[in-house]
Amino acid sequence: MHQGELVKIIKDEVLEFLKQNNKQEDLDLVGMPSRIKKMEELLNIHSNGVRFIVIHGMGGLGKTTIAEVIYDKYQHHFECHSFLKDVRENSKSSNDAIHGKKVLIVLDDVNENFQIERLVGSWKWFDERARIIITTRNIEVLCALKRTCHGHPEVYGSYQPDYLDANESLELFSKHAFMSKSPPEGYDTISKEVVSTAAGLPLVLKVTGSSLYGETDEELWQEKIKELKNIPAEEVQEKLRLSYDPLSDAQKEIFLDIACLFIGQDKTNPCYLWDDCGFYPRNVLNILIRKSLITVGDDDILRMHDQLRDLGRHIACEGKLDEWGRWSRLWDCDKAFEVYRTGQGKLYSDSIETLLEHLFKTVNGDPMWDLTWSISDSIETLCFA
Repeated sequence: MHQGELVKIIKDEVLEFLKQNNKQEDLDLVGMPSRIKKMEELLNIHSNGVRFIVIHGMGGLGKTTIAEVIYDKYQHHFECHSFLKDVRENSKSSNDAIHGKKVLIVLDDVNENFQIERLVGSWKWFDERARIIITTRNIEVLCALKRTCHGHPEVYGSYQPDYLDANESLELFSKHAFMSKSPPEGYDTISKEVVSTAAGLPLVLKVTGSSLYGETDEELWQEKIKELKNIPAEEVQEKLRLSYDPLSDAQKEIFLDIACLFIGQDKTNPCYLWDDCGFYPRNVLNILIRKSLITVGDDDILRMHDQLRDLGRHIACEGKLDEWGRWSRLWDCDKAFEVYRTGQGKLYSDSIETLLEHLFKTVNGDPMWDLTWSISDSIETLCFA
């Protein structure tokens, strides 16, 4: 036996061991077994023929979680594998390295048709054993893929996950509100009332449950139920805002900074900035994590669900969508330069105009983006992007 073959055998054994150890963790994800089974049927992992699978549906439905579980379970079957997060935010071309190879690719949060073409190109470029999973809120992405694969329906498939049923919803809520699979004695009826307002959306159940963790005041629970019932089921962001509003000022500022500027970045540099603002960031980050408003992995990267990101950016706009100089934070280079170029910032705040002077330089008349920025009331913070 060659050394290379021995290494491959050992690698496969280790991966299989890890997969078995993670299997119970996957099953602990509420409602996941049936959803994974459906995805496995669509992927047909051991058959020939490239397959694109589009997981579509509204934000907060659990599309990314399903894709992550499938990716973790099957990545070792492929020569190359890649999970590209937040394609809506980042869509750099990567197709040169994957042509003709047995690959597993996940494109998470695709928003426009061109992003698929830029990232992976034509389905004809792939090895017949390749599998590409796409998550999106935009059904037009699926329609465009069907047009691209016209005459080859075997190339693509789609899956719209169901909302959680009443029992699954109660279990997920209980895991975050009580750290158990079901409500403790005395909380069953009131928990079911809360769950009935979430319309089976995992994100709403998770965030609402986390916001009630440790709360024993029944009047507070009833108040939360009343608030949730007054918001239409489809207004997900408004439901999520109920978990944002009670935050302290420092917690709100850090939440908004992450939503607008720091998703996908290491927490180290932002923490220096927040320290200087007197926000005690490590404590605040722990609170935001406990409330399921952000996640921070072992790699120290700041992450946030796209619905929560959108909520934060909407709050930063303060309802003034077309008056960029009034926004508390600018995360788009073009908008920031336009505010600088037209002097919008000076109309509303000398501090914004002064800060923007430091952010831009021009080369041959074109703006060069040096820094991203955020302003918390009168506090100015600069942060290297």
